[in-house]
Amino acid sequence: MENNLVKMMLPFKMQQLLETIIEKRGLNIKDAMLYLYSSDLYQRMSEEESYLWQLSTPNLYDMLKTEKRKKKQKENNSAPVLLFLSFCMENYKEHKNLSAEETLCLFNKYEVVDYLEDVFDALHTQGKDYIMSEIDEYINNRRI
Repeated sequence: MENNLVKMMLPFKMQQLLETIIEKRGLNIKDAMLYLYSSDLYQRMSEEESYLWQLSTPNLYDMLKTEKRKKKQKENNSAPVLLFLSFCMENYKEHKNLSAEETLCLFNKYEVVDYLEDVFDALHTQGKDYIMSEIDEYINNRRI
């Protein structure tokens, strides 16, 4: 009985969680799905004996965000990632003619550093103009 209930409710929880991820992280559907379905939280939610599907969507999102942040912190405290983040910060500052403080406030407000850490593997190989455009687009999507 419990297993059937989990199987019936899981798609509804996933839909709510995906909507929250899209809204809060400013991701498109594919990226939001990758963000969720590659998580340990999803794996734990889909287990038969899991109680997690009973939690509220905001609680699940907070758990997911914490999981991803901890995982990224372990992976991203490396010199190449720090160099990339510094590169983005310095170049975006010039790109928008902002001070370092203004740029940092903007990056913090829209969680740009988290985004850059999430997409480091794909984005760090691109050119400066492309990266600045991606940051602009990400911030604009977060403003909406």
